[in-house]
Amino acid sequence: MSKVCCISVVRDFAMYERCVKSNPLLAGCGLCTIDNRGRNDGVPACYNRFLDSRSEDEDAWYVFCHEDFQMMEPLAPRLEKLDTEALWGPIGAVTRVRFGVYHQWRLVGSVEECRKDGTGLRRVGEAAEEGAVVETFDCQCLIAHSSLVRRHALRFDEALTFDLYAEEFCMAAKEKAEIASRILPLAARHWSGGSVQERYYAQEAHVNAKYPKSCYTGTSSLMLGGNPPFFRRVTVALKRLLRSGN
Repeated sequence: MSKVCCISVVRDFAMYERCVKSNPLLAGCGLCTIDNRGRNDGVPACYNRFLDSRSEDEDAWYVFCHEDFQMMEPLAPRLEKLDTEALWGPIGAVTRVRFGVYHQWRLVGSVEECRKDGTGLRRVGEAAEEGAVVETFDCQCLIAHSSLVRRHALRFDEALTFDLYAEEFCMAAKEKAEIASRILPLAARHWSGGSVQERYYAQEAHVNAKYPKSCYTGTSSLMLGGNPPFFRRVTVALKRLLRSGN
């Protein structure tokens, strides 16, 4: 049976203690705590350093999760029989086009979400069967087996310091080796709703340049998720239309 290692890049240690370190539902899982208070490195750079530190023959599930992502059911038993040839996560997104242009997001999988103080609790997404295919996962939790990462030399894009790195990881895995991203229904809570800052748009432009014919979205932020504002829908629809003519 593969071991389980939960990897978190941590700046808020009180939140990490609450959600991850002292969580009894992570019994049997190893914790890799990356203290990022001093260096404030991009999350992908931290994750890649973790990958570089692992042995070539390691047999493990790598659970890349935010410091404020709380499992609400035992994790290790849920990973025992998963297909090691796929990426997994509790919530992801797919896109669709209507009338040749209209770009619509749909969230697949579901988690609870609340503010850092616990207020504003709500459920995001929709229930999905185990194995449902998505295009991308949200950065809050992405699960990959060590053998898959090693065989295909999967890496996080370090140009994406704090946004879209999980989405790009899924897109790269699909493009490189036809690796599917699949939903693992998990009872979990994300103690953050996400936000869109200027940094996001710069990193979105980087992903756009790498995948000029693709459209994609994050999940938990309302701006990026299942019900984006009209202006956002029109903008992405026009992007897709223009790229399709390239």
